[in-house]
Parts: sequence; structure tokens; C-alpha cells
Amino acid sequence: MHRRALLSLTAVALVLSTPLAAFAGDLTPAAAEAALAALDRGLQGYIDPDKGARARAAVRAGRDRYLRLTDRQAFADAVSADLLAATGDLHLKLRVDTTSAAVTALSPGDEALLEGRLAHGLMTIRRLPGNIGYLKLRYFAAGEDGRAMIDAAMMLLKDTDALIIDLRENTGGGGASDEELLGHLSREPIPMAVIEWRGDDGRFTTMARRPASPKGGPLYPDKPVFVLIAQRTFSAAEGFAYDLQAAGRAILIGETSRGGGNPSNRPVELGAGMSAFIPNGRVRHPTTGGGWEGTGVRPDVPTAPDQALTEAFSRALAVAKPAVSTPKSERELADARADPRAALDEAL
Repeated sequence: MHRRALLSLTAVALVLSTPLAAFAGDLTPAAAEAALAALDRGLQGYIDPDKGARARAAVRAGRDRYLRLTDRQAFADAVSADLLAATGDLHLKLRVDTTSAAVTALSPGDEALLEGRLAHGLMTIRRLPGNIGYLKLRYFAAGEDGRAMIDAAMMLLKDTDALIIDLRENTGGGGASDEELLGHLSREPIPMAVIEWRGDDGRFTTMARRPASPKGGPLYPDKPVFVLIAQRTFSAAEGFAYDLQAAGRAILIGETSRGGGNPSNRPVELGAGMSAFIPNGRVRHPTTGGGWEGTGVRPDVPTAPDQALTEAFSRALAVAKPAVSTPKSERELADARADPRAALDEAL
């Protein structure tokens, strides 16, 4: 949500690209002790002081159990499970960032390379039968390259007659690319959730976010938009869907999302190639007065995840208004409307 608020590139990229087995690495008792001490300090800045105190107590209670673990991933999983039980916060967790405990963190160069290998979150971009656009994103990239990717994608999709944005596998991120995509979807700025940050002194400051103003103006300001969400949809992806739903700009199709609305803008390094994501922010939407922490984003059209794309495609075909028609395009549209599932199977 903030430029570096929800998920660092390291967190997103490694979770997406590296098998858990590759995270294995010896964790010495001394390194584990140091990690727990750093975590305890970090938890003092958690967004909810009472829950933060419970989390600290839970970690202290599990100390001896954690210190028997020599695998970094097993250590991170055990501590994360106790943090979740103490707070119910799905964002509050430990993660393993490097393939070797001797490497504290990826270099900026490696992070940039990894981001490029992941195409800045882009999974699929297609023109579906009947001239329906389809954009699938795995996460929202925070950097300027992510913004450029969104601009390029929307340039390719701008002449479609309706757009489906697939966030069923999107687990967050946030920053440049979600702001840029929102900026392409309306002539007037779509209200975004504001973030209330808890500072080191315990006081709160409010940060208001706004969609970007794409160069040359928005490329998709008026045509129908459908957003697919699922239980896996998380964090900034939930915020993106929530913003569009609150503005009445898109129809959400799928199942209720996971419910992670507490961001962080200060990652906590634990040593041995591990870090902790400790939320020190909470979201509030100016239109609804609420958010999605603990509840998730509810779809407008509840649909099983494996049927959501077909449902959205059928609805998009029904409302599409071609700017120009030919006998060939009319046949394509008619065939797709007659059997959307078959048209999707052939296209994808």
C-alpha cells in the first residue's frame, strides 16, 4: 500500500520463485537467540499495543521450543504460527529471505534482477474472444518498472470492449503499479484507503494515497471492468479490489478474500537471512469508513474460484459494446456468447 508498505520485493519474489526446500539452512542457537531478541524489539512497535504484548509473551513462551530448531524455515514457521494464534494478524510473520544463512539479504542488484524475472507481477495478458481484455497479476510491484509494465499492458488492452483483472492468485505488494492501474480506470481519482501509521513514539499519522495520473491520461476510464478475487487474494490486492468496489467502478466476482489489511513500512531484520513483517499501520477507507482486516473483501457475485473467469467472461460479453463491427467480429462475439466456456478453453 505505501511504496514499501506491504511486501518487500524480497518477500514477494522469494515466495513466488523458490521452493521451500531451498530455504533450508543451519540455524545456530546464537543466531536464533539474536533473531528472537530482534523480533521482541520489533513487536514493541506493532500497530495494536495490547496484541503486541500478547505476541511478545507468546514468543517468550515458545523460546525453548524454537531454540531446538536448526532449520531456518522450520524456525520461521513455528514462530509465525504462534504470532498468528496470539494476534489473528495474517501479515505478522517471519520469513526466510535468502538461500544461505550466511547471506543476510539479497543485494539491490539481485532484487532488481529477481523482479525482472518475475515480470513485475505480470502473469497473463490476453485479448479474449469477443474482444474482452484479460490481465492477470501475481502481485503489485512497488517500483517504477512495475508502473511501466502496467502502462504497457493497458496500452495493449485499451481497445478491448471490457476488461477482466484477475487477482485470484495475487498476494499483495503495493505501491507504483496498483496506483498506476487505478489511475487508468477512471477520469476522476478513485478514492483509496488511507493508512494510519503508528510511530516509534506511539502516535499516529495519516497517509492518504491517490491513484497515479498516467501520462497521456487514463486508457480505460469508461468501459466495463470485472475483478476476480479468491481466498488467496491478500493485502494490497484486497485493497485494490476494495477501492474499486467502494467506487462502484468494477464488479467483483469470486469468493471472499483472505483479510489482511495491516501494512508495515519498517521491515525488521532478524539476521541469518531472516526478517519479520510487523505491521505498524492500519487502513480505513474514506468512502465506507471500514476496511478488510480480518473480514476480507466480499465479492458482488459469489462464485467458485474455478468458475469465476467464466462468469466474468460471460458478463463481459453481455455488456460489451463494440466501437466497430465486421461480419467476422460479429461471428466471434456471437460464438463466444453462445458458449463462453468453450471460447475460453480455446483461447487459454
